[in-house]
Amino acid sequence: PPSNMAFRRVPIVVVLAVFCGALPNTEGSGRAVPMKKFTVDLDKPPQERWIDLLSHYTTSVPLIVDYFDQQAPKPVRDLLDKIAADLDGLLGELGLEMRAIADYWKVDLGIIVTLNFAYELRKLGGGHPNSTGNTVTPEPIRPPPGIACTSIVVQDGDGNVFHGRNLDWNLPDNIRNLTVQADFLQNGEVLFTGDVTAGFVGILTGVSRGGFSLSINERDLGGDPIVDALEAVLRHAYSPTHLARKILSTAATYEEALKTLKGESLTAPVYYIVAGSLPSQGAVMSRDRNFLGDLWVLNVSSAVPNSWYLLETNYDHWKSVEPYDNRRHYGNLYMQAIGRDSAASMSGLYSVLSKWPLSNSYTTYTAVMNPKTRAMESYDVYSE
Repeated sequence: PPSNMAFRRVPIVVVLAVFCGALPNTEGSGRAVPMKKFTVDLDKPPQERWIDLLSHYTTSVPLIVDYFDQQAPKPVRDLLDKIAADLDGLLGELGLEMRAIADYWKVDLGIIVTLNFAYELRKLGGGHPNSTGNTVTPEPIRPPPGIACTSIVVQDGDGNVFHGRNLDWNLPDNIRNLTVQADFLQNGEVLFTGDVTAGFVGILTGVSRGGFSLSINERDLGGDPIVDALEAVLRHAYSPTHLARKILSTAATYEEALKTLKGESLTAPVYYIVAGSLPSQGAVMSRDRNFLGDLWVLNVSSAVPNSWYLLETNYDHWKSVEPYDNRRHYGNLYMQAIGRDSAASMSGLYSVLSKWPLSNSYTTYTAVMNPKTRAMESYDVYSE
C-alpha cells in the first residue's frame, strides 16, 4: 500500500468464485492512513519518555477523558483508584510513566490507569465486529463486548516469515489518530518498534531487534474485569500488554520470547501470536492466567494442505467460532484463494486483512511486519 497518503481499501484481485461459489462483498470497511511516527527514548527517566508524543495530542485530551471515563462503572473505577494509589509499587517504571502522562496532560490518574487496563476492561466496551452468519453480504453488527482482533503468520517458499494483524477496538474516529508507530530506543539504537495509543504504555503489536514480532488477540474465557484487576494487585501479575512490552524489550531471540510468554502469570487470558526470522518460526499461544493452554506452531509441510500459515481471531483454534463472528472462515478463504505466492509478503497480508469481515467498522488499525528485516508498516483505519 502507499506509504504517504490515505487510501480506500480495495479488493484482492482473485477469482474467488472458482473456489467456493458465492462470496461476500469483500471490500473492507474504512479509510486507512499511515500512522504518524515517534521515538520513545528508554534511556530517559520514565517521567520524560513520552513527552514528545504527548505534546502532539494535548488538544485531544478532553476526548480521551470523555471516552475512557465512560468505560468503567464506579465499582471498577474505585478499584482502579486503589491501583493508582500504589501505582509505582505495583508497576515499577510503567507506573511512573503512567503518573507522568497524567501529570503532563493534567488529568486524573484514574483515567490513565483505566486506559492502561483497557485489555482487562474489555467487557466494558468494544465488541466483536460482525454478524457474518451464513450469508454472503455484511449484516448489522451484533456487539457482545470485547476487543476483537485478527492475526496471521505466513511463510513463503524461501522460508521467510511475515506477520500481520488487525486490531478491532471500536475506538471513536475522533481518537483513532492517537494510535501511532513508535521506535523505542536504547543506547541510541532501536530496541523495538511498536504501535501505541497516546497515554497507553503497554504494547499490542511490535517487532524486536531480536528477530521476532508479536501481536495480542483477546481471549475471552470468562471472569470479571474486577477480578482481572485484582489479580494484578494481589499477585503482581502482568497485564498481557505489559508483558508484551517486556518481551520486546528484553528477549534476545524468538525462542526466548516464547519461553517467557509461556511462564509468567497474567491478569487475563490472551492469545500471543509470535513470528520469527527463521523458517517455521511462528506460533499462536493460548494463555490462561496461570498456565499455557495450548501452543499451535507453524509446521510447513507439503503433505499438509495450507500448513504455510496460521490464522487466529478470538477463539481457540481447536474449537468452533460463534456463528455471528466467523472471521476465521473468511480469513482462511482469502488466504487460500490468493495463494501462498501472493499472501506470503507484507503487501499480501495487507490485502487479506483489508477484506470484510477481517476489516470492518470496528477495525482501528492494521499492521504488517517482517521479523527478519524488522520492517513494520502500520495504518490507522477510520470507519467513515
